[in-house]
Amino acid sequence: MNRIVLFVVILLLFAVAASFAWWALSLPGAVTLPYGEQEISIQSGLAAFLMLILGGVIAFAWWILSGLFILPGKIGKSRQVSRTRKANSALTEGLLAAEAGDADTALKLARKAAKHADDERLQLLLEARAAEANDDWAGAERAWGQLTRLPGGQLAGLRGSASAAAERGDQQTAEVRAREALGIKSSADWPFNSLFDLQVSRGEWVKALETLSIGEKRGLIKGDSLRRRRAVLHTARAAGLPHDRKLEAQKELAEALRSAPAFSPAAWHGARQLMTDGKTKSAQGVLETGWKARPHPALAQLSRRLVPQDTPENISARLKALINTNPTHRESRILEAELAMDSADWTGAIKALALLVEENPTARLCLLMERALKGYGDKSEAERWGRMAVSASREPDWSDLDPKGMAFDFSQRNWSRLVYAFGDVGDLVHPRYESFGRELEAGRVMALPSPDEEDDLVTAKAPSEPRLPPLDYVADED
Repeated sequence: MNRIVLFVVILLLFAVAASFAWWALSLPGAVTLPYGEQEISIQSGLAAFLMLILGGVIAFAWWILSGLFILPGKIGKSRQVSRTRKANSALTEGLLAAEAGDADTALKLARKAAKHADDERLQLLLEARAAEANDDWAGAERAWGQLTRLPGGQLAGLRGSASAAAERGDQQTAEVRAREALGIKSSADWPFNSLFDLQVSRGEWVKALETLSIGEKRGLIKGDSLRRRRAVLHTARAAGLPHDRKLEAQKELAEALRSAPAFSPAAWHGARQLMTDGKTKSAQGVLETGWKARPHPALAQLSRRLVPQDTPENISARLKALINTNPTHRESRILEAELAMDSADWTGAIKALALLVEENPTARLCLLMERALKGYGDKSEAERWGRMAVSASREPDWSDLDPKGMAFDFSQRNWSRLVYAFGDVGDLVHPRYESFGRELEAGRVMALPSPDEEDDLVTAKAPSEPRLPPLDYVADED
């Protein structure tokens, strides 16, 4: 289609030119030019045609002359374009080599780019990447540092400098670079994340809280992650304060509970602080708040011990208050079974535990069932559940309690993990379970007796000993 249009345009131009020539040659009159003592007469049309040709010759000559004048500039520009292409090619290939981990090639191309590149920022970027690929973190930090002094390269240079400093173990310099970058108005979130991560890794809870507030103001973190991270930081700080600063610790824990009531360590530590001050009702209120948001066995254990040598009636009332805040939760149902056993209601306890065992027969539930069956009087069945506990799975939450009754006694490293585990996902960490859980699971052996052994147990049972009804019947009994 384009060729047809071009052909038509050319035909039109020829037609116009022919028409102009015919018109010019048909003009009447003549043009007289003096030539010495003689006069030369030229037809008007031919004279016009000759003037047109003369104008074209003059224009062509001027084009040639002007081209000669600008030729050096064109040659220089061509060379510059060639240098730019070579520099861009070297930069591109060098960056690809650096990302691929080919340190030698990246360094060679960095030197080549230095000869041709006009933009020093690109040269320094490649130099820094090549140094990183060669594990030359000091050289990388030097190149990134030079980049920070160039227009438009400050933020990128600070990020690279912070990363390089962290790689060579200079956490203080890395923090300074991240803090400097955080002071620059930008939508980049890496300065906040880098600074926050460094502070959390070192257990600097107060500084991390300040950085978290900056991130909140800039919209870099919000919602549940913000509130849960803040709860962990406040709790971690309170857990590390000495006894003579317990009022400050209580304020930190109150702030943690306001931020995330579902953070069980905050509720446990907060209630324990109040318990040591003799504020039993306040401590129970904190435990109920935590239980309502997220029941945890450590909270029930602490509720039992709020008052030393307390009466069974008072203990039962406190535990029932916990249950009423979240009655359908698994932990509340387990607590109901424990309360039934406390009041010697063995059948009620077995009924409650039977339903829970059907859902997930953990070692904890098996041991509770063993206790209930012993109370009921069926020792052989109790022994069977005791053997089942050996091979049943463990519960991570239960590992948070140590034999002394303490809970959530985390190290600084575990608190740092919780900032992200609970802060970003809502999960707790269970250090003892993680340390020994796999070994326990891998070393399990089948503790259930064979059918013949079960028959022998039933046969050997004394006639006068009471016999437990089948668990299915107990669970369905009104």
